Amino acid sequence: MKGISKNISTPERWARAIVAVFLIPAAFIYGYTFFSLLQSFVGLVLVYNSISGICWTSRFFGVKTCER
Repeated sequence: MKGISKNISTPERWARAIVAVFLIPAAFIYGYTFFSLLQSFVGLVLVYNSISGICWTSRFFGVKTCER
């Protein structure tokens, strides 16, 4: 993404990826309820965050955990 700097540190990116591994299959394990679909969606958002290094929620609040 041009002009958008990363705001997540490498250890935080790994932590988000590990949590996402456990959240994504929730819909397949617990059935297609609202809560399990919400868990899977949050897992997909965390995968995006861990791959791109950009968290839009952190950017909104002005939090930057990456090295300066």
